[in-house]
Amino acid sequence: MPAFIYLLLPILFWSGNYVLGRITLETGLDPFFLSFARWSLACLFVVPFAYKALILERKIIAQNWKILTFFAWFGVCNYNLFLYIGLTTTSVTNAVLLNSVMPVIILITARLLLGQKTTWLQNTGILISTLGVINIVSQGTLETLLNLTVSTGDLWIIAAALCWAVYSVLIAKKPKNLSMLGFFSSTALIGTSIQIPLVFFFSNQDVSSLTHLDWLTIAYMSIFASIGAFLCWNAGIQKLGAATAGHFIHLMPVFSIFLSYFFLKESLYGYHISGIIFIFGGIFIATILNKIKRKQTVTS
Repeated sequence: MPAFIYLLLPILFWSGNYVLGRITLETGLDPFFLSFARWSLACLFVVPFAYKALILERKIIAQNWKILTFFAWFGVCNYNLFLYIGLTTTSVTNAVLLNSVMPVIILITARLLLGQKTTWLQNTGILISTLGVINIVSQGTLETLLNLTVSTGDLWIIAAALCWAVYSVLIAKKPKNLSMLGFFSSTALIGTSIQIPLVFFFSNQDVSSLTHLDWLTIAYMSIFASIGAFLCWNAGIQKLGAATAGHFIHLMPVFSIFLSYFFLKESLYGYHISGIIFIFGGIFIATILNKIKRKQTVTS
């Protein structure tokens, strides 16, 4: 499978999570319970396949428990929980705009923590794709963009983006002798455990009131947005690096728009199309053209 598919699939899965999350949270589902239930179910699904890896690699996990707890805290617990809390009080427009800044945050974090440098083609691609996202969320008008206000929910979304940026960059520090399945399952179990006291103290969810649609939504989040997305995202970063992976975050509003169009019957406008063209153009410049340029530099 081409390396970029490993980064494309998580964005598609997370976009579905975004649309379903909005629907579920608007019906009154508690964000603390939603995050905990999503990852608890994910652990139930993955442990039967991962228990052998966990047993064989238990010494590696024990030796690296500090860094694994850090990954679980930032990537499994904080990012998902902060995102769900933010979506209960901020608008879709604000959330998507703030989420679009994540590639820039990833690049800055990669430079600060790992000393990674970016090329002018990568920077140009980020700028172009960011303009595309801004065009979509502002509906093609400056007035909408200028009237955006910062709320408590916006701050939660920013906090979630920061946690995911740090997680994505530091994946490079994953223990080399720990398999991807062992890494994912161990961090999933630790991250879910961290959420137990949070649910106990802050959640007021009445489990008996959950509908079949609520449980189906949680199942989707567990299988696709958790297990599938995290495994593919981690593999993609290992293959292409955090800086390249960050560009694909710009596809989130694109996929979300199309999913909303087909499943929520929302309208598709001209500013969506023009924004999508900018986003894909930016990703093309930052990934494919940048790769071609590097090959030419090496061979010359």
